[in-house]
Amino acid sequence: MKKFGKLWLLLAAFALPVGIAQLMLTMHWYQGGVTNRGILLDPPLHEDWVARPGRWQLLYVLPDHCDTACAGALFHLRQIPQAVGADQDRVAGLLLVSELAGQADELLQGLQPSMGPAPLLKQLQATEYGAQAIYLADPLGNILMAYPLATDQPAILAQGKDVLRDLKRLLKVSKIG
Repeated sequence: MKKFGKLWLLLAAFALPVGIAQLMLTMHWYQGGVTNRGILLDPPLHEDWVARPGRWQLLYVLPDHCDTACAGALFHLRQIPQAVGADQDRVAGLLLVSELAGQADELLQGLQPSMGPAPLLKQLQATEYGAQAIYLADPLGNILMAYPLATDQPAILAQGKDVLRDLKRLLKVSKIG
C-alpha cells in the first residue's frame, strides 16, 4: 500500500481541483465576472436610422412628463459627450421625441430633440426598460446596451459615471467608430 500511496496523493492533487471546479460550474456557484456597468440587450436592436458612421450615440426617449429621473437622463445626454475628452467628436446624445410640442425649453437646453421614427420608438418601448433607460448605440445602428434610470441624486451621478466608464472602454477598443 505504501507503494501506491504517493501515486494516489499525486493523483488527488491534480484531480481534486478539477473536480471542485466542475462542481462549482454545474451547481452555478460561480458567476463569471463582467466589466460593463450597463445591461446588454440580447439580442441587440438594429435600426438603420440610428447609424452614424464614426459616432457612438446615447439615446433617450423623452416621456410626456419629465421627472427627476428624466432630468438626470437629459443631464447625462448633455454632459457625457463632453466628458469623454479628446473623443468627444465620436460621441453624440440623441433625444427621441414622439412630438416636438409641449416640452419645456429649460430641460432641453443644449439638446436637439429629434422626431424618432415610429418603429424605433416602438422597439425601445417594447424592451424591458422602455422609456425608463438611456440606450447606447454603436456607429452601425445597433442599440446594444441599456442603463435603467436612477431616481435619487447620488444614484443619478453614479449612473453617469457608469455610462462614461463603459463608453470610454468602448471607444478605446472600437474599430468601427
